[in-house]
Amino acid sequence: MATTATRSGVPNGDLFAVGVPSYARRVPRGAGGLLACVLALLAGCPAATVDLSTALPQSDTRPTAYDDADWETVLRENVKDDLVDYERLKANDAPLLRYLALVSSIGPQTQLDSFKTRSQRLAYFVNVYNAAVLRAVLQAGIPATMHDPLQSNLETGYRLRVDGRAVTLGELRQLAESEAAGDVRVWFYLCDAARGSPPLRAQPLRADSLDQQLLDAARDAMNNPAMVRVDYEEEALLVSFVIASHRDEFLDYYRRQTGATGSMLSALSLLANTARREHFNTGIGYGERILPFDRGLNLWSPPSPATAPVVY
Repeated sequence: MATTATRSGVPNGDLFAVGVPSYARRVPRGAGGLLACVLALLAGCPAATVDLSTALPQSDTRPTAYDDADWETVLRENVKDDLVDYERLKANDAPLLRYLALVSSIGPQTQLDSFKTRSQRLAYFVNVYNAAVLRAVLQAGIPATMHDPLQSNLETGYRLRVDGRAVTLGELRQLAESEAAGDVRVWFYLCDAARGSPPLRAQPLRADSLDQQLLDAARDAMNNPAMVRVDYEEEALLVSFVIASHRDEFLDYYRRQTGATGSMLSALSLLANTARREHFNTGIGYGERILPFDRGLNLWSPPSPATAPVVY
C-alpha cells in the first residue's frame, strides 16, 4: 500500500532510506514527529561558513549595469546532457568569477531602476543562486556530493557577497522563492548540484522570456521519471523531494490557477504536456510516495572510448 505524505510533504517512513537535500535540513515550521527529529539530526552542528567571494576579480571601476553574458558563457560551455563538466569549469572559471564579482555589487537593492519588475528580480536571484552553487562545488574540490550531512551544508555553510551584502546560499534560495510569489515552477530552475534535483538549465533565466522558460523547465520535470512517475506495482504516485517538500505550495498553485481544489496529481498534471497528463491520469486514486534522493554530484564525465576491435 502506498505511503501517504505528511504535512510537510515527506511520506512517513521514507526519510532514513532516501536522505534529503541540504535545503531540507532546516526543520520546517509545523513539522513534527519523525520528520522534525530526522531533519534536526541531519542538521548537525554548525560549521564555519566558507566565503565564496574570496579571490573574485577586482576592478578599478565599479560596474554600472547588470549583464548575464558571462553567466551565459558558463552555461553554454559547461552544461552537457543535463550535467555539469566541473573539470572544464575548474580550468576555465574566469567567466564564472567575473559574473559573481559583478553581482556582488549590483542587484535589486543597489540598482532599483534596473530591477523594477518581479520577473527581473526573480531571474536575478535564480541565476545568482545557480552560479553560487557552481562556485561552491569548485571550492569544495568537486566532491562526490554536496549533500553529505557530515560536511558543510550547501545552504548554510557557504556565503558570498550579493547586491552589496553577504548572504548564504539558503538565503539566496529564499529570495528567489519570495520573488516567485508561489509560482512553483521556479523550483525546477534552481539547481543544487545533486543528480536527484532538477538539472541546471543551459540558458540563464531572463525576464523577457521568464514565463516560457519556467513552463519549459516544469514540463521537462514532469517528463523526467526521476522527478515524478506513476508506479503501478506499488499503486503510488512517486515524486521527488523537491516536489514532496513543497506539497502545500503545489496545491495552492493549482487552486490559484484553476479556482478549484485538487490533489497533487491534479497540480502536477497542470504543469505537464498532454501525453504526460494522460500518463498521470492512470494513477488517479493512488497515494503519494517520495522517490529516493540521489545526492550524487551532477558531474558530467566524458563517455568511455569505444573499445577498438581486435584485428588478427
